[in-house]
This record gives sequence, C-alpha cells and structure tokens, in this order.
Amino acid sequence: MAGVVFGVAGLGAVAVAGWLYLGGRGPGSSGPGPRPGSTQVRDTAAGFSVGIPEGWQASTGEGAYGTVYRPAGGDRSAGIQIVRATEDTLTTCEVLRDTTAELSKYSGYREISREEVGTEGCEQVYEFDDPATAEPAAHAIVRLVVAADDTRWVVLAFGPDTDVPLVREHLTTAVESFRVD
Repeated sequence: MAGVVFGVAGLGAVAVAGWLYLGGRGPGSSGPGPRPGSTQVRDTAAGFSVGIPEGWQASTGEGAYGTVYRPAGGDRSAGIQIVRATEDTLTTCEVLRDTTAELSKYSGYREISREEVGTEGCEQVYEFDDPATAEPAAHAIVRLVVAADDTRWVVLAFGPDTDVPLVREHLTTAVESFRVD
C-alpha cells in the first residue's frame, strides 16, 4: 500500500525536514477553531493543539518523528504530521532545496512545486509513488508555521493523489487552527 511506504518515506523525510522553516506567522495561542468537519485535539506532551478531520486520532508507533494523526480503523493512506522545527540558519527555500535533495533519493519521489509563501515562507508539494504497488501515489504538502511564541512547527498533510483538494483542505485546517499551549 502506497500509504504505508509513503508513511516510511514521508515520515523519514519529515525527520530530515524537521528543521524546516517554511511558513509565515499567524498561528498563535488563541484564535478560531478548526473548520466544520474537523475537531480540535491537544497534544499535551508536545505542547500544541491542532484541527484534524473528525474521526481521526493520534497514531501509535509513529511518534519518533513528531505527532501523526490518521483516520481511525488503521487506514494509513492519509495523515497529518506535526514536528517541532529546530533549525533556522537557512532561508526557507534553501532548506527545501536541501530537503528535495534528500527526498530525491527515494524511488518514486517527484517534486511538484516549491515556492515562497507570503513574505517569510516556502511551501513544498510533492508526490511519492511506490513502484512496488498498484496503489495511487501519495500527495504531500509540507509547510512550517511560526507560532505566537516564535516556535517553528512543520505541518505535513498527505493522502492519495486521487484527492489532492482534500489533502490541501487538511493542511489548511491544520495550519489555521494550530496553537501552542
């Protein structure tokens, strides 16, 4: 299943990209909740709350690379991953360039776009197609948000490339509702 393999490659990529500096300021410690169809959840240990699709939950066994949320019932074809970023010495798109070099080592990786977002950010969109399966390619969007306390958090949303608008909606909901506690 592409989601399982993508999970490995995607989560590994986020570990590499855990120091990304990709987005603009905006999320903080207060503000609107998640969009309709989503629910706000809190990760007490990591110190944040975020809007995720209703029926999703924190995934067990994937915590080595931040917090991962997936649909309930073991569906691994989609997810949202949150990782605290630690590096800020490179410009946003320089970091993405370096991340792309690392991701391109995976067979099936294809960058779709990498461009600046606002005045302080850069966003990367890519697909990962596992050549060993007949499953649809996974579509991923990665962005970093800067919280009100100036901490940086990588937000990655992914799902089947057959539903790109839904992947974008999941990312938008997560970014707009992200709050540090």
